[in-house]
Amino acid sequence: MKKKLIIIFAILCSCLSDKDEINISGEIKGLNNSFIFLIQPDSNTLLDSSKVVNEKFNLTAHINEPLELALKIQSKDSEKSFSFISEPSAKIIFTSSKEKFEFNGEIENSELNYEFEKLNSHINRYNDIDLQMLEQQIQASIENNKKKFDSLNEERLKIDQKKILFIVNYCLNNNSNILSPYFAYKYKNNINLSILENIYQNLSLEMKETYYGSKLINP
Repeated sequence: MKKKLIIIFAILCSCLSDKDEINISGEIKGLNNSFIFLIQPDSNTLLDSSKVVNEKFNLTAHINEPLELALKIQSKDSEKSFSFISEPSAKIIFTSSKEKFEFNGEIENSELNYEFEKLNSHINRYNDIDLQMLEQQIQASIENNKKKFDSLNEERLKIDQKKILFIVNYCLNNNSNILSPYFAYKYKNNINLSILENIYQNLSLEMKETYYGSKLINP
């Protein structure tokens, strides 16, 4: 009887383990006999590593809720990283190239990451506009054109406000989506404290108890 209980317990543990296990396989063109690392970025925790053989790799990790993860490779003079968001038990396919690892990366088999990428793409539009204005501002500084410099500075502040407003509106209107506490946490230093509190209070109970939801009110 005791042996049967041990076997049943082992099977249950195995099922729970498989339920939380994510698998990431893929191909990186031009990369061979190098290592790829799976990281949880905000804590810099190494979850798994794999040797890339014939441009192919396979990684596994255990997570019990959706988290932002990152794939990293080492090049001769720098470290390249590609971020994505994954759910427990996901079977993800990742493809990219060695030379443009962070730019050419593509994730398949993840609806959540597809939405994550869409939101990031929208936010990056504001970042691109800000970068263009920064370049103009630097040129205005070189030319000692204070009026233009100050005008561009005001425009950059407006762009940043629009970006944060977009993030806040998304979080308030999608209180049962894991991306809401995630983006609120990611930009918490740019969001007014009272608004951040409103976002947290508006979250569903399930979202409040997530990794990112709990970090909105805790250090």
